[in-house]
Amino acid sequence: MATERARVMLITGAAGGVGRATVRVFTENGWRVIGVDRQPFGDGFPENGLFIQADIAEAKDIQTIYERAKAFSPVLDAVVNNAAVQINKPMVESSVEEWDRVIDTNLRSAFLGAQLAFPLLKAAGGGAIVNVSSVHAVATSINVASYAASKGGLLALTRAMAIEFAPANIRVNAILPGAVDTPMLG
Repeated sequence: MATERARVMLITGAAGGVGRATVRVFTENGWRVIGVDRQPFGDGFPENGLFIQADIAEAKDIQTIYERAKAFSPVLDAVVNNAAVQINKPMVESSVEEWDRVIDTNLRSAFLGAQLAFPLLKAAGGGAIVNVSSVHAVATSINVASYAASKGGLLALTRAMAIEFAPANIRVNAILPGAVDTPMLG
């Protein structure tokens, strides 16, 4: 009788509040986790997993992340695009560099990551991508224009990915949490 392989997932923003909790839950449920974050994870990353310290705002880092992921496992069963940055300041005072940093981290990284994850998800016979958008995608507040735009774009990208990836048995969904008490909120 063949042994069932452990499912493998990749999560960005793995060292933060929501990401760290997600790593824990998936690990407790028997998954092997590939965690990605700009910050070190510190103690407690699962021994059967892989932690990659990288900046998903950088296209070259995303390429490296997926090269390392493929060396760790030839398949992925799930990807959680969780990492995000938020700049709290009036739109008219925001620089182009700040705008680009938010868009590159919160939106472009999901686009590039999905392109690179697709063959690994397909090799598993299908899987799931979960994009962590935000309530700001549909109802926002003052001083978060770049964040709201990035999360609205991520919601639209999710719909497009869901249609394109469905024939490969890859589900794509977004969640839109409200405020979560993590360091990013403060």
